[in-house]
Amino acid sequence: MGDELTFESLLSEIDAFLKFPQSDSVKASERSIALSRIIGTLQNIVRLDSKRASEMSERISALDANAIKLAQSAINYKRGGILSADWARFVQRDLRRFKDELMAFRELMLANSDMFKSSMGMCKLSNNINMARLIRELHDARAIGERTFVLLTNYLAQNNPKIKCPETLAQLSRISTYLSELHEIRKVDEDAQEK
Repeated sequence: MGDELTFESLLSEIDAFLKFPQSDSVKASERSIALSRIIGTLQNIVRLDSKRASEMSERISALDANAIKLAQSAINYKRGGILSADWARFVQRDLRRFKDELMAFRELMLANSDMFKSSMGMCKLSNNINMARLIRELHDARAIGERTFVLLTNYLAQNNPKIKCPETLAQLSRISTYLSELHEIRKVDEDAQEK
């Protein structure tokens, strides 16, 4: 997968993993950990209602647990020894379980594709966030105090404002969304007061 996480790229990555042959389960075990970590970042990015967010959290936890079991079984299988045949069966079983959980997560993605695409698109856009403008907007909206505004502005002036950490980008994306919602709420409130 490239640097850019999109709905389509993640879906194609999931589909590619689901096509891994059972005979290549050791190689699949290495990829399962990376894939479950990528999917785990979506908890900080995708905004769903509480029921669906809870389901997504359960699916992600199940993926993580099954990826770890698969990796452990693969490590034990690679060691060889008299239990090698047993560990080979465990690897096969754990790969099937991981694929089942991955398929369930894929279905969740497709059932909520609009929200996933929207949230992941906002995260993608957050790579191009104008930090100075965002800080100014937060200050103007009275979402941050004067001292915080000055500290952040000084920090940006002294450092490279380019942010690469996906978790930070996801948090900034959420802040931008909350700021937009705050503007909308204030506009509705102002319109109601005018009537």
